[in-house]
Amino acid sequence: MHLKSIKKAVIPAAGYGTRFLPITKVVPKELLPIGNKPAIHYVVEEAVRSGVEEIILVCHPSKNGIIDYFKRDKDLQIFLERKGKKEEMAVIESIESMANFRVVYQKEPLGLGHAVWCARKEIGDEPFLVILPDVLIADEIPASQYLIDSCQNGDEWGMLVERVTPSEVSSYGIARVDRMKEKVYRLTGAVEKPKLSQAPSDLGILGRYLLPPEILRILERVKAGALGEIQLTDAIDQLARERPGSAVMSRGEIFDIGTPEGLKEAYQYFEEAVGRISRTVQEGQMKVLRRR
Repeated sequence: MHLKSIKKAVIPAAGYGTRFLPITKVVPKELLPIGNKPAIHYVVEEAVRSGVEEIILVCHPSKNGIIDYFKRDKDLQIFLERKGKKEEMAVIESIESMANFRVVYQKEPLGLGHAVWCARKEIGDEPFLVILPDVLIADEIPASQYLIDSCQNGDEWGMLVERVTPSEVSSYGIARVDRMKEKVYRLTGAVEKPKLSQAPSDLGILGRYLLPPEILRILERVKAGALGEIQLTDAIDQLARERPGSAVMSRGEIFDIGTPEGLKEAYQYFEEAVGRISRTVQEGQMKVLRRR
């Protein structure tokens, strides 16, 4: 597997977003704004900055707004052109040309593993990323690129993890690991939302996965759990027992935007970051003017 050429990323976006009701009755949670961009824009940018060329969106049939956001809008382009809004046109065109977008549908919320399996024909026989849009990671190095680089000379597949508190363990998939080398653990298994007494570690899975194509074969055999869902964590557990992977400690600022509180924190962080950039640009311009 040549990790420098990971070209596909699966972004599951089929959930109902019940924590954000009533707005998510009509607006997918992935389109809720962080600044003037929707949340999903940030994870697509992360994927593209990590070398991905094809984005596979796994959507519910009722959430076509996500697809429309990345699709060419000829009428809008004509309108902006007539109005002479060149900057706005450039922004819209950059969104539409970010990557090659493919869409598959998950008609029922049957778990993350099922969402990935729904994309199996588009994935084909290639290694691929899975990027959850509920988690934003702000860092100079895109989180997905950091994961790829960390797996490059080791087990060549893996996932990002972070330390979680005892009270959070039952809300995460938890990695089973042994020996550590430069913030990379050897991944030997995983458990989905265990009780604290049954957790193999305090390392929670963070929503960034680099997976080999054989995970699809395993997903086809994985049985649904108590909630009737097919868990990606269960398939990863089986894969890790056959061929250990890497559990990579995360970097950067982490935002759980699957909650209203996390979305608010991300909004504030990125607004402040834009403000800092704007002030830096203005200060640079003033220095140039003073030199003149």
